Amino acid sequence: MMYARSYSPGELDRIKDSYLADPARDNRSAIYDQTWNDMDMDRVFARIDSCSSLAGQERLYAILREPFSDETEIKRRDSLIRYFDENRNLADEYKKKLGDIGSNIKQPAGVTIAQLEGLAGQGNALHIICALLGLVSIAMIFISPSAGLLIFLAVLILNITTYFRRKGEIGEYLACFSYMIRSYNAAKAMLSVKDNEELSYRKQLRKAVGELRGVVRGSFLVTGGRGLTGSVINMVLDYLRIFFHLDLIKFNLMQKKVTEHREDIELMSKTLGEIDAFIAVAAYRRSLPFWCVPGYVKDIRLKGRSICHPLLEDPVSADIDASEKGILVTGSNASGKSTFLRSVALAGILGQSIGTVYAESFCTAGFHIVSSMAVADDIASGSSYYMAEIKALKHVLDSCSSGEPVLCFVDEVLKGTNTIERIAASSEILKSLVRDNVICFAATHDRELTDMLSEYFVNYHFVEDISNDDVRFSYKLMTGPAVSRNAIKLLGIMGYDESITDSAEERAGRFEESGVWERI
Repeated sequence: MMYARSYSPGELDRIKDSYLADPARDNRSAIYDQTWNDMDMDRVFARIDSCSSLAGQERLYAILREPFSDETEIKRRDSLIRYFDENRNLADEYKKKLGDIGSNIKQPAGVTIAQLEGLAGQGNALHIICALLGLVSIAMIFISPSAGLLIFLAVLILNITTYFRRKGEIGEYLACFSYMIRSYNAAKAMLSVKDNEELSYRKQLRKAVGELRGVVRGSFLVTGGRGLTGSVINMVLDYLRIFFHLDLIKFNLMQKKVTEHREDIELMSKTLGEIDAFIAVAAYRRSLPFWCVPGYVKDIRLKGRSICHPLLEDPVSADIDASEKGILVTGSNASGKSTFLRSVALAGILGQSIGTVYAESFCTAGFHIVSSMAVADDIASGSSYYMAEIKALKHVLDSCSSGEPVLCFVDEVLKGTNTIERIAASSEILKSLVRDNVICFAATHDRELTDMLSEYFVNYHFVEDISNDDVRFSYKLMTGPAVSRNAIKLLGIMGYDESITDSAEERAGRFEESGVWERI
């Protein structure tokens, strides 16, 4: 059974928002939303994600979202992934430590820490007064029980009221501090595990832990309590925090130190996330029947053998060699055109991000990957399907004009408009996508394009076998343009009246002979 992680409502959005809020993200190489959705990358992410921590999920998402790594970076990632695969006991130990971090924060820790710089500090005068009043009220109970109890209750109400008012203002920051401290404790625990001290991630963790030691001193006042371990000790600490404002006092003391050590915190979080993400990729590799690390070539070329789609239980593989021309795929409905395009695109994305391609071999030039495939209209904004489609295609065209190596995928160009204008415009659009820096994969139902674009595209097709009122697809990629169609035959197989299907077949045949549609 193929592994795929399930998420609670809003969890994937939380991970995406974390990426979008990260000021360090590389917008130049990032996959834009249309391509992410075209390739069903949320499901691909879930297929790979076996991370134990939120930091790991965020890092894995960011790596997949920016698949423009050069050969040197891919080799570095591959080396670490292989290391964790070869040392599974070590990886399991790390996963246990990472699992202790938890994920009870509403927004990225880095964003919260950045916002601390603009948070007005209130000082500890009020909280210290509340703490002293609490001590005095407790002492009064022993001096004069009746009066002391009344004073204690009054102070209790005062302290709880002031505590929760301030807690409501900084609650998310406190949760962020708690998350950061748990990350620190996990990093410290991981450093106690015997490992190769020469590895870069060990050096980075040790540096971060050393720099943050003074920041987290006394951090038990901020961590623990409700929603964490649930132990009696933590429950008692939680009540003491409320009555004596202990976590609020500690928060004000830590606030400045945390902002001063923002880079160290980000280094720690990124390193922990990378360890977790690469352990997950190692597990993903083990789940595949075969895989390869992509090879890099200097010329604009893409070549793969036995390329498979990573979301299919029993995929049909395909070989492809694209260099001087684009690839134009024709074939009947449901024959496998779109799946093939996605298989190649995912080979590029996963090869250039996690160094793992579901194929026997794969070579790439290191492309920026764009697409216009699963386009949808937007009722809320008033955009029709056609408008949404031409916007997506414009993004593809603009990307190809950048001069950088581009791998683009276009499925059914301009299918939101009439046949004559679609063929005329799509032929020119596809022609313009065949450039020195671009490899274009396109799929179409319009067989006219195979002849019109034969100088610019190599033709491939998929076929089906229809017999005994049944249709079977081999999903095997064949050379040359498609010569058959099945849309009307499928209507018959699905039970449509023969008067409809027979008349449609005859009408289509007469059009092919004369080039003119007869009046009904």
